[in-house]
Amino acid sequence: MPRHPDRQLERMSQPQAARLIAASGVAVVATGSVEQHGGHLPLGTDAFAALSVAERVAGRLDTAVASLGPTGVAHYHLGWPGTLSLRPATLAAVLTDVCAGLAAAGAHRILVVNWHEGNSATLRLGADAAQQEHGVQVVIAEAHVITHTSFPAEMEFTHAGSMETAAVLAYEPGLVHLDRATEPSERAAGEAAHGLFRRPDVYPVLRDFHQVAGTGWYGRPELAEAARAEEIAEAVADHVVRRAREIWAALGEEDR
Repeated sequence: MPRHPDRQLERMSQPQAARLIAASGVAVVATGSVEQHGGHLPLGTDAFAALSVAERVAGRLDTAVASLGPTGVAHYHLGWPGTLSLRPATLAAVLTDVCAGLAAAGAHRILVVNWHEGNSATLRLGADAAQQEHGVQVVIAEAHVITHTSFPAEMEFTHAGSMETAAVLAYEPGLVHLDRATEPSERAAGEAAHGLFRRPDVYPVLRDFHQVAGTGWYGRPELAEAARAEEIAEAVADHVVRRAREIWAALGEEDR
């Protein structure tokens, strides 16, 4: 099952969207980021990666996917011109407001597909507000985490390395230009520095991505391959749907 651009809400007619959302009782939301990813990947890598997975998820759930827009919370990448960033309060408000429209269309379950670590804390706040204000149940899928943990040997948890290159290949291969890659930072040092900010117990808060990689990126993008990237995107979508259904069943949401 390939990408489903036809599942994007803005590409649908109003009657079509209304039928799908009301019949399924669920809507998918995609969110990512516009930030530097070296010379070989587009600024919208995270947004494209999220939408690629979200479209596939919406196809499996027979519903629509609404994008929050390409921009997320990425202030620590602003040292590289071209990066854009929203204030956390802005992104949280956008999620809450989008959920209002989806709830009015009949979606009592909202499945957020995120591909950007910088969005995660904010999405929880926006989801909490949406649940309180609009009576929806929000489930958040961290697609980048799922991709890495499902395929740890292939999909390195770096920045602009094999995992994110594969994600863009699964969205639109023509956006990947390995021949334009700028100088990477040393991979082991990048992984060690990034690991500090990813600790689950005691951790610092990232202020500037130069603290992780002086050149802005590290990893091995050359390991990504288009056909395999498609298989991985499909597997990630399957994982998201399976886990979401488990949660809805446990919470009694599927019977609403």
